[in-house]
Amino acid sequence: MSVAAPISAAQSIGEYLQSPDDLLKIGAFRKKLEKEKASIDARLKNGVKEQLDATREGLRKLLNTRNNVQVIKDEMATVDTECSDPQNVVPTFDQISRVSIVFLIFTVKYETV
Repeated sequence: MSVAAPISAAQSIGEYLQSPDDLLKIGAFRKKLEKEKASIDARLKNGVKEQLDATREGLRKLLNTRNNVQVIKDEMATVDTECSDPQNVVPTFDQISRVSIVFLIFTVKYETV
């Protein structure tokens, strides 16, 4: 089993330019390499753009999620406050409280007398 070693740029050019007549092909070879480079650059640019778009979308979703969690947290705090305050649970709480105080006062007076 043979593993091919990576070819360096100098080796690649050396293989392409083996005779003095090949020097005339340098212009075409350069254009070929420039096209390949442009193609690679375009693919890289497109890949970077896709990654940035995906990152922006992810950050946008995280921000929306954070806002949603904050809204839920605020609503849960409101529910907790309303459930823990008996005045919100019993509509006649003030009247019951006053009657209870009056009853307590009568009980104390009755025991005193």
